[in-house]
Amino acid sequence: MSEISPSQASGASRALFIVLEGIDGSGTTTQVDRAVEHLRRRGRRALATREPSTGPIGLLLRQILLGQHAGPDGTPVDGRAMALLFAADRRDHLAREIEPALAGGIDVVSDRYLLSSLAYQAVEAERAWVEHLAGAIRAPDLTLLLDVEIGVAAHRRRLAHRDVERYDADGFLARVVENYRRLAASHPDVVTLDGSPPIDQVERAIAGRLDALLGLT
Repeated sequence: MSEISPSQASGASRALFIVLEGIDGSGTTTQVDRAVEHLRRRGRRALATREPSTGPIGLLLRQILLGQHAGPDGTPVDGRAMALLFAADRRDHLAREIEPALAGGIDVVSDRYLLSSLAYQAVEAERAWVEHLAGAIRAPDLTLLLDVEIGVAAHRRRLAHRDVERYDADGFLARVVENYRRLAASHPDVVTLDGSPPIDQVERAIAGRLDALLGLT
């Protein structure tokens, strides 16, 4: 597990950019809201956001993920096109929401960001090309990867009556999990947390990492 660096911990006096990563069903959406509430209890202003974003490109991506906009013969949108759309949405997300909030002194906690493209889109497109698209993007102050097995994630999605999306197949997600773990192992700024325990237990683990980032532990 990666440790939070002293340079990260010294960032408590400015607005912080925090990202939660993981496959669908890992708990990122639930934990982003709880992380924001924790920061607010610490006296900070904080904003929850997500990718795909709520901007125009993000909304298009969500439609595609639900199976809309297929080709005339029913084939899904090309994987390279998806990688381009995710990269475009990220830049729009930064300009439209993340950067203005941080400039205004508001912490931003995002449900997915750069690592998700490197984990998901590299399954459907050339990894080096996806990495190239991800270049020159603002780095988070802290990235937390909620690591869960695909069976656990699938069970949670069923319990939540989630619509089946483009990337929900077990075989695909197995490759995404492998990519996430490889990325976490090669990026010391990514902290891996076990996302399989009960929600409150995961929340406490995240809160501990946030407090360390704030210099409160």
